[in-house]
Amino acid sequence: MYKLTNEMIQNLEKDLKIFHSLFRGGRCEAWQLEELIVKAIKSDYSKSEKITWIGKGHDVGKDVRIETNDKVNDIQIKSGKIKKISMVVSSHRTGRFKGDLNKITEFLNSNKYDTFLIPCREEKNELGKRFIYKIFYADSNIFKVENGWEPKIGKKGGKMFFTQNSKGTKIFLRPSMSWQIWYEIPLSILTNFTREIIL
Repeated sequence: MYKLTNEMIQNLEKDLKIFHSLFRGGRCEAWQLEELIVKAIKSDYSKSEKITWIGKGHDVGKDVRIETNDKVNDIQIKSGKIKKISMVVSSHRTGRFKGDLNKITEFLNSNKYDTFLIPCREEKNELGKRFIYKIFYADSNIFKVENGWEPKIGKKGGKMFFTQNSKGTKIFLRPSMSWQIWYEIPLSILTNFTREIIL
């Protein structure tokens, strides 16, 4: 599994500080994090890596490709939000499969990328607002679809599909959002935690 070096994390923290010195209204969004992480990876000149920022990973299955000594690492970058015992992240839009649940499942399970999960929470204190980012690493197994999809009605009355795998990850498929996938991942299985950044 590919992991950020200490130097990469330090440079990411510097750029996040600059971001929040300009914008205090909310977290750094996933598409912005992608660019900052690619910049951080490129900043560590002790590594001879070829970095390709794919972008639009909601569709193609990866955000970044890193090639080192003939080894290829495909990486997804997710921002997400932490609840009490889980993390919620949005993922692929699968509208091109036109609602074919078998093809959607096949696509999801074919992805072999590693994932950087970087949720952010906001806290308010006497000094104002602060942003707390955490960096987790996860492999593709926690996102696998192992069982059939169950139709459900969402809180706002919309139709969706639901399944849960043996890792405890809940997987939601929302047709009204271009058939977008959402994951609710138990924090108990996210044991590969590396760093907290407080800004």
